Amino acid sequence: MAYYIKCTTRVSDVLGMTAERNRTADGNVLLWQADLNSIEGNTLLDRVNKVGGALLTPEQAKAETDGIENPIEVTTPEEYLLKEEETTV
Repeated sequence: MAYYIKCTTRVSDVLGMTAERNRTADGNVLLWQADLNSIEGNTLLDRVNKVGGALLTPEQAKAETDGIENPIEVTTPEEYLLKEEETTV
């Protein structure tokens, strides 16, 4: 089954995917499964957790882009905050 990965804009920026991917109504980004191939982890869920994201079905992803009352929350792991700062200095 195909899944989407909801992540923060900072994580997407570090991965270089923000301009190429859809945004959710709350300002986050939807990545594709293959976008996380370079992330450490044995399973897709391991890689999603590593980037502070959430695994979404296509129906959930559509609801997130359309806007829902209680969007799924995602976080930016500290290592991505540091990478972001390193890339802007």
